[in-house]
Amino acid sequence: MLTILFDLDDTLYDTASPFFRALENYRLETSYNDEATFALFREHCDAAFDLFSNGNLTLAESHIMRTQHTFADLGLTLTTAEAMHFQETYQKRQAEITLSPGIGQLLNELKSQNIPIAVFTNGPEKHQMKKFNALGLERWVPPVRIFISEKIGYPKPHAAAFAHVQEALGANPDELLFIGDTFETDIIGGQTAGWTSLWYNHRRKPEDEKVVLEPTFYSVADMHQAIHDNISKRKEM
Repeated sequence: MLTILFDLDDTLYDTASPFFRALENYRLETSYNDEATFALFREHCDAAFDLFSNGNLTLAESHIMRTQHTFADLGLTLTTAEAMHFQETYQKRQAEITLSPGIGQLLNELKSQNIPIAVFTNGPEKHQMKKFNALGLERWVPPVRIFISEKIGYPKPHAAAFAHVQEALGANPDELLFIGDTFETDIIGGQTAGWTSLWYNHRRKPEDEKVVLEPTFYSVADMHQAIHDNISKRKEM
């Protein structure tokens, strides 16, 4: 049976919204536009998460590091206390997140077709579950189909993370359809595991020399169509 898995951050909701709401309290004189500013933050988030996953930083230290490095690039030096304050504000804004427009409709349609839905995300379990609950995803995804890297013991794109999820679902690779926004972790990891992996590149990241086995798409409407096309193709086989 087909199971459809979604990444969480920047796939089911827009991570830029809570970031910029937290950033409203700061006066920055920078030449970066919003897109470039958020790209900086995401770059530092990824670097800090890798250090956290490898045990080189605590979660709090990783939050401080990514915040200080981001603000330094934007021309403002933050003390440790100031970085912690930004993180606290950011987390408050994350508690107010909502699903991206059109995602709820998509999940409802999949549920009406009796297609199992799962979430497969990197991050600390407690932190990611707060987002899961804020988004109301329990309407579509039961606890047994929530997969978070800290609980698994390996982050995406580690092969062991994908193997764990596949075994927990009792599925074969060709029964899994995975949608994610990050090429290096979601798409490479999924393709290596033999899953059908669809790249939701709504941030328009450079695609040169990136190997994708399925069409890339750029909006929730396109995501809806890509999933529909994949389901239809499976029925014809």
